[in-house]
Amino acid sequence: MASNGTDHGQVAPEAASSLTSPEVKEDIRRRMNRLTGQVAGIQRMVEEETYCIDIIQQIAAVRGALGKVAGRLLEAHVNHCVYAAFESGSPGDQREKIDELVTVFERSLKS
Repeated sequence: MASNGTDHGQVAPEAASSLTSPEVKEDIRRRMNRLTGQVAGIQRMVEEETYCIDIIQQIAAVRGALGKVAGRLLEAHVNHCVYAAFESGSPGDQREKIDELVTVFERSLKS
């Protein structure tokens, strides 16, 4: 399925192939496990009525960690999927990958 900016998160099966690298997959898994623990810690802080500023600081730390996960995934995507599209010589594949990147950046600016 080609990305045209209107697929709302639908991804072609081959797009996930950048995670086939064991190193990238393990790095993402490790980071997500850490994030899971951080989010659980924030929930405990709320339940224990921890000082609001302390909770907000932890939320900011989680957002930063999620940004690093996104950056790692973007790097893997560019190094694998985008690179492959440009190596293929197919203008259609190249345009699709450029459009995907533009869409991702536009969405991130809205966040």
